[in-house]
Amino acid sequence: MARTRLGYVAEVQRKILKGKPVSIGVFCSGNGDRSPFAQAVLEKTFRDIEYYNVRVFSFGTSVSPNRHHGPASARTFRHAKEMGYDLSGHKRRHISDADVQQDIKKADLLLAISPSHAALAAEYSADEAPNALKDILKKTWTLKGFANRSEWTLPFRGRLARGLALKDPYFHPETLAGERKFRADLIAVGNAALKAFRRLII
Repeated sequence: MARTRLGYVAEVQRKILKGKPVSIGVFCSGNGDRSPFAQAVLEKTFRDIEYYNVRVFSFGTSVSPNRHHGPASARTFRHAKEMGYDLSGHKRRHISDADVQQDIKKADLLLAISPSHAALAAEYSADEAPNALKDILKKTWTLKGFANRSEWTLPFRGRLARGLALKDPYFHPETLAGERKFRADLIAVGNAALKAFRRLII
């Protein structure tokens, strides 16, 4: 299993470097803070070195109905803009959306913000399309685990470990101290995205 997973990552790397189309998905809960920011960081970083063959998308496993297709949170939008990332075109998408399901099927990599999100995606695939479960398990990692190579040789069950979740900034109060923590959590997500990028092109 370990050799198979490493071979799969190596194949994705080769596709990127050869200019072949590659699709990478990032997902969290509400698709309003962490996953859209990680998407923006990955998109900009690939674009900056002219790897236009890489498409990055995002979605959420529990987007609330009143925010479905809505923008990223105002706080994330503001902090992202200050850091040089544009979220103005972002629309929240749910894992059950038909276009998201198509994106998931075509994805080369799926990067979950936490192990629980990875488990939810696998469970959803098993319920909705049992024959797709093997494919989902092959290409799904947590963003933090992939970035640090801590999951590359582990079976899916072994990847559901503590310490791989990226904190949700949503719960920080809108105070001066809260905004500092909010920004720090976003930066942690961005740093993981940058590390994941380096893992893919080096």
